[in-house]
Amino acid sequence: MTTPYPPNLPPDAARVPVPPFAPERPRFYIKLSPPLATRALLVINLLVFVAMIVYGWVVYNDLNGPQNMYVLVTFGAKVNELVAAGEVWRLFTAMFLHIGVIHLLFNLYALNALGPLVEGYFGHLRFLIIYLLGGLFGSLASYAFSPAPSAGASGAIFALAGATTIYFLRYRDNFGARGRAILQNMLLVIGVNLIFGLGAGGIDNWGHMGGLVGGAALAYGLLPQYRAPALWMPGAYPLEEAPRAGLQSGWVLLWSVLWAVGVQWTTQTLLGG
Repeated sequence: MTTPYPPNLPPDAARVPVPPFAPERPRFYIKLSPPLATRALLVINLLVFVAMIVYGWVVYNDLNGPQNMYVLVTFGAKVNELVAAGEVWRLFTAMFLHIGVIHLLFNLYALNALGPLVEGYFGHLRFLIIYLLGGLFGSLASYAFSPAPSAGASGAIFALAGATTIYFLRYRDNFGARGRAILQNMLLVIGVNLIFGLGAGGIDNWGHMGGLVGGAALAYGLLPQYRAPALWMPGAYPLEEAPRAGLQSGWVLLWSVLWAVGVQWTTQTLLGG
């Protein structure tokens, strides 16, 4: 088959053979995980807040239970003296408490914005590891460097911000303009929040920074590595993820041990040992 003869070419112009059709190239995409764990965390945080209101009203006749220090301590706020006395579980429970409606709404909004993004690309299990263990590093930093009692999911949410930054830093070119825009926005949001936190009172900046570093470090070792399917034909196919369960499990174990060592070191320091 030859090309149609354009009228503006001379009669002796070369005719170039053209195939009857161009073969369709395969199209690859990343299959996102639905935000099931994110929704569960949103519900848990909300239920705990309601439980604090009910408890405060029943026990202390106080409708502002989430702002009542006795209620906060009962529900597991981070209090350095109690953690040092052996109540290490407070570093975990504090991540699900919020001091007032504004605090709750701000963190729920941030979790709803970042959670589906991180869970979508990392999957349910790795998302929970980043959120929970990253949040524990936020609690650890607060325990080590801030004597004030504290509570809130901010450390865990900063862990998600760190994970989002690491992911789009690694794959910014693959996502093109969208990936670079997300990366720039994350750096801006992190910078603005840290600067605002340093200039405002009543904000656990150490918890924020600890969560940010913990989440970024965990995400670095848990990053998915993609590859094209071994067999494909023209059409759209989800990218496969290279199996790295052993390395990723070791990475999580390493940072879990570092967290435990950090808690032990901080406790000994606070107790003067």
